[in-house]
Amino acid sequence: MPRKSHVTDSQSNRDRGESRRRSQTPNRRQFLRGAAGAAAVTAGFGLSSGVSGAAVGSDPEYDVVLDIVDDLGADPTGEEPINDALAEAVEYDSVKVVFPDGEYLIENGPGGDGFARWDFGTGEEEGRVGDLALVGDGNVTLTPPDGGRHNVLTLWGRDLRIENFTVDQTAHDTSTGITAVAEDRLLVRDVHYDGKVTGDYVEVPAPGDERIPDDPHCLIPGILEEDGTGLIENVRAPDGVESYSRKGAVWVNFLHAGDLLFNRCEFSNFSDNAIYGSPPGQGPPLGGGGSVRVENCYFENNNVSAIRLGTPGSYAKNCTVVTEAGEIPATPWGAITSRAGWVWYEFDGSFENVDVVHDHPAGQGILDHSDGTQDVALEVKNCRFELNNDGATAIRFADPGVERLSAKNVSVTGDAADGTALVLGNAEIDVKNCCVSQTGENRDGISLTNATGSIRNASIDVTGQAIVADDDSDVTVRNLHERGNCPSARSQHSLQ
Repeated sequence: MPRKSHVTDSQSNRDRGESRRRSQTPNRRQFLRGAAGAAAVTAGFGLSSGVSGAAVGSDPEYDVVLDIVDDLGADPTGEEPINDALAEAVEYDSVKVVFPDGEYLIENGPGGDGFARWDFGTGEEEGRVGDLALVGDGNVTLTPPDGGRHNVLTLWGRDLRIENFTVDQTAHDTSTGITAVAEDRLLVRDVHYDGKVTGDYVEVPAPGDERIPDDPHCLIPGILEEDGTGLIENVRAPDGVESYSRKGAVWVNFLHAGDLLFNRCEFSNFSDNAIYGSPPGQGPPLGGGGSVRVENCYFENNNVSAIRLGTPGSYAKNCTVVTEAGEIPATPWGAITSRAGWVWYEFDGSFENVDVVHDHPAGQGILDHSDGTQDVALEVKNCRFELNNDGATAIRFADPGVERLSAKNVSVTGDAADGTALVLGNAEIDVKNCCVSQTGENRDGISLTNATGSIRNASIDVTGQAIVADDDSDVTVRNLHERGNCPSARSQHSLQ
């Protein structure tokens, strides 16, 4: 077995690795298979876009390459925990650990975070790693003990790569996840979370009730350096949770200061946000202010929000959000509101080419947060909303503290009744080439409150009023038409 004293690779390998670091709506099956642009995205990280088996041997990115079974003695049958083997591996400053076919059990460490190496651990669990790659070669499963509610991996390090694993949460009362926070570069790719999280969940009166179990998020990523980059690609958690749990799919670490891209991912059926990407926007000292970009991703039946963002440079592009009647898991206190997008804090970015289909009565479109302290600017372009739930809003951008809204080539269809399709106010607005066609009773097209700006080339066919404005609004309306035939989100993609 290789020991640390046997590392003899030249400094040039290390230098080359450092240079590389510095330089660089369909159904879910159709969507994850067919989303465009993956090769271009991964090329920026010096990585291929496909899933390929690793080979134990030399790798110019790492000083040492180890087989976790042959070199470190880990058990690939899932009977004995592999924590000791991982502990030996991470003692190397630059190491790639290859996992051959098998099932690998990771028990909970003393800090309650599975196998952990990070800033806030306890005892031997404390301390960041260097350059670390954990790579599955074949069919590789990571699992916590049955009945566990903790991460399988909690890792902070310089460069982190976690690739080609299935994470097993199929056992009853078992909920797990991965925390991966890097200083310079992060890659989490081809990771599948298997199993709906079930447990002895009960509805409680209020959010602070002590009976709410502590469920870890499936993934907590982050980049600590402002010039650092991260890629979360083809990470899938389609099964979600049952009602009255409190588990989200992704929570972006509030210290995230770099740039993080989600590409070709699916997060569905969660009770507490799919991508919770707003924490970095809280501002110092709590928030690092890093951007969170979401591309080519699919979301179905998520509670609270599908895409939640809160920093400049963040956006969602080429994504699909779907809800089905009766299918969204409730929070522990029974609440259900499913926002396709939710913008907070200092968000200054866009939602582009996003398709939203809401059949659940609690579905909503893209909304701003309503605490009155934010400084938000939002661009919505080439997006399609099909709203079949009464009172739903495609875009709500009207709370105090917002600044600018641009909505261009936005389509709203469906048979929602009551309320208004676009609720705009307290901002300078630029609405152009929008089409609203809603057939439900008492349905208005656009409402304006304390708004300025313009609405141009809009087609609005509703049962109520096309535009409703208060006396404090000063909006120029040009070329307003009353006709339907708006592009439909459902017709754009196969959602069956």
